[in-house]
Amino acid sequence: MITVVLLVSIVKSDIYYDLNDEDYSQEGLGRNFTGKVVLTTGSSSGIGEGIVKLFSRLGANVVVTGRKANEVQRVAEEAQELSPLKLKPLAIVADVTKSADLNRLISKTIDTYGKLDILVNNAGAGFYGSFRAPDFMTKFDQSVALNLRAYLELTHLAVPYLDETNGTIISISSTSSTLPTPGGLAYEVAKTGVDMMTRTLALELGPRIRVNTINPGLILTNFINHTDPDVIDKVDREVIARTPLKRPGVPLDIARAVVFLASKEASFITAANLVVDGGLVYNAGGLSSP
Repeated sequence: MITVVLLVSIVKSDIYYDLNDEDYSQEGLGRNFTGKVVLTTGSSSGIGEGIVKLFSRLGANVVVTGRKANEVQRVAEEAQELSPLKLKPLAIVADVTKSADLNRLISKTIDTYGKLDILVNNAGAGFYGSFRAPDFMTKFDQSVALNLRAYLELTHLAVPYLDETNGTIISISSTSSTLPTPGGLAYEVAKTGVDMMTRTLALELGPRIRVNTINPGLILTNFINHTDPDVIDKVDREVIARTPLKRPGVPLDIARAVVFLASKEASFITAANLVVDGGLVYNAGGLSSP
């Protein structure tokens, strides 16, 4: 039996919508975030640092947060210098695995700016090791607490304020959510959870709030701090060799993707997983794990 599938596009004149001239005139202005408030976790280094700096450069009020006070202050000062109006970021030292700190992040943001437009769940760390290792469950619990539960809890606290601004939530996941590797279970399960969290929340929180995920590949940061540097170097070289663009990413690569998803230019995008990996996922068979 032969099955024929026809794809038909039906447009009814009474519901058809096209951009008018005024709408077209606004194209290209979507990267202006003047007046917007952006909270990014894990923004005292790495990908998060790149995100707050780019948003600040584009006119937003940014919240810089992390566990190390000196790094939080450094990034806040550097982000302010990038701001066209020299807007001073809100700097908050916080541990996202602590509920009290998450509540404080939201309350201080609202007390300072009166609203929240964009939430970027970014804080995370890699936890790797054999499933047979005696400390596996400890690593698993730590990974889920940092890489998944903290995202959920902060999002839950932020949603009432994002409802008011028709805001957006962007969570940083990983290509590890789709690329299983020996020794990567604790991290990969958590990031797979982030991907599904995004899809489910997009269904629940629309139409007021858009929810999307970015899945980075290898990005040059200090992200993995629980692994032998020699092992990391070996894996990095292997990943770069398998990446079609033959280079690792940098924080600005991810920051640009976040800005796009937060912009008006992405107003019809929700429940998406945007892979930013130089093409690695299509050539990653047999990768080693740190």
